[in-house]
Amino acid sequence: MTGEDRQLAESLQAAKAAHFDADGAACDYAALVTSRERGRLAACLADLEKFDPKRVRIPAQTAFWVNVFNAGVLRDTPELELAASLGEVQAFFERPRLKIGGRLYALDDVQHGLLRGNLPKNGRLRPPMLRDDPRLAYMPIAYDERIHFAMHSACRSSPPLRVFDGGQLDVQFEDASTGYVRRSVRIEAGGAVVVIPRLLRWYAADFGGERGVLEFVLTRLEDEAAVDLVDRRRGRVKLQYAAFDWALNRREASDGNRS
Repeated sequence: MTGEDRQLAESLQAAKAAHFDADGAACDYAALVTSRERGRLAACLADLEKFDPKRVRIPAQTAFWVNVFNAGVLRDTPELELAASLGEVQAFFERPRLKIGGRLYALDDVQHGLLRGNLPKNGRLRPPMLRDDPRLAYMPIAYDERIHFAMHSACRSSPPLRVFDGGQLDVQFEDASTGYVRRSVRIEAGGAVVVIPRLLRWYAADFGGERGVLEFVLTRLEDEAAVDLVDRRRGRVKLQYAAFDWALNRREASDGNRS
């Protein structure tokens, strides 16, 4: 790690330890907003305004950009708290808010432009960056579909907040993916129905289509007997996709979704 990306990772870890539950799934945003930890996050992101991302070594590039994304979400949480509709939530991710190496990035630019290989986000026809966008030079060389379980979007259906290290990325990605699958996937009707997070419907192509999605989740489930019921059906399985809850993932949050 360089000094800048190490400091970013450390500040993100400090914010998680101080304000999130043990799983990183829910946050005390009221405390976070006025906290020293959020101020430190903002300072670390400000330090990246003149930082050349090419200084990050290849094995650590993906971890760097994931941490940038997650830090940007936490820093700007007050804006997300004011979102009154799903459209305003989406706009939060589409509005340029990060300046890295002298260039502006929306959160979507980081997630879909750099980390997903400049592919369109769900509901969009075009990729976030043009083909000749100079920011594409910072795209990590290796793409990993498990990236979807690393991005924390501060909502109830989001994967928990984690802090990533390029030297441990494969293990961390697998842990994040397995944890999300085991919390979110259910096998019902004697193996005839598999209930899957909607996130995997939106980005099924990243996993090789529905068959790839099914294989991805089945290999990570803990209940071997239930998985065996699915396997015995030899593909005669219905996938059901659970609703995605965009409500802010507050600690002790009351029921109810943004709509």
